[in-house]
Amino acid sequence: MTLPTDLTFLAPPGEAADWRVIVLCDAAAATGLFDTLPGTAEELADRAGLEPQAVRVVLDALAAVGVLEAGGDGRFTLGAAAPEPAAMATVRHHARALRRWATALEPQLRGESTPNNAVPDPEMFHDALAMNARKVAPEIVDVCLQRFPEARSVLDLGGLHGEYSLEFARRGLRATMQDQPAMVDVARRRGRLEAAGVELFEGSFFDTVPDGPFDLAFCSGITHTFDGDRNRTLFRNLRPVIAPGGGVAVVTFLRGRNPLTPLFAVQMLVNDNGGDTHTEAEYREWLREAGFADDDAVLDLHHGQGPRSVLFAV
Repeated sequence: MTLPTDLTFLAPPGEAADWRVIVLCDAAAATGLFDTLPGTAEELADRAGLEPQAVRVVLDALAAVGVLEAGGDGRFTLGAAAPEPAAMATVRHHARALRRWATALEPQLRGESTPNNAVPDPEMFHDALAMNARKVAPEIVDVCLQRFPEARSVLDLGGLHGEYSLEFARRGLRATMQDQPAMVDVARRRGRLEAAGVELFEGSFFDTVPDGPFDLAFCSGITHTFDGDRNRTLFRNLRPVIAPGGGVAVVTFLRGRNPLTPLFAVQMLVNDNGGDTHTEAEYREWLREAGFADDDAVLDLHHGQGPRSVLFAV
């Protein structure tokens, strides 16, 4: 058995990783089992301080799906289907999505609240989203700079891992990344962004944004996590800090533009934060209300990392 190349929960139907493999790998990573390899079940349980019978059951299951190999001496080692170390954060993020879908969908259908606003593990969340963003950042930045070729400064809103800020900085732009304090703290501890000249600004963009002016406000991965009222506030806050000739780029999952978008909408539903896959018409309305003018082009991205589109306003 081999794992698919796309380990996210947004893999196309029929290509998603086996949910059992995802959950088993997450449990083994969370409890430190992978870190104790190689060894017998008894040795690994002792090293990790875990319950021996449960360890034996999980190890046998991981061996059955090819993530581990069991030698004739009873010692377990990594198998052919083991995720690459760099992909483990994606696997664990996928496992959390599975748990959320399994526990929150029924309450949502019944109209019951299932609050889930806190990020349980900022480091893991950071790494999972960074791995995917790293693959697509050059293409997305290309698209933005083709639309705004004279841009010299960019505000990366909700930038989290900073992969887009880094790519803009590589192209010579002065980049500022804004996110919540917990996410900025991770970025500061990692050190990559500030070393590349990216300025970090912490705080809610519903309350404040850096003074600017900025030639481009880049919004990737955030607008679909909020409802219309919050997006209206976001765009109103951005309008005063956009330089003449500048604009906004919104990278999101537009409802009705890709058959995978409805699956992403489920994730927004179970997050219980008011998010959704909004339509192009809704975005246009919110942007116009904030004082932006329409830019009719919508570009669909075909990079295999989720059905995202880019729309612009000036």
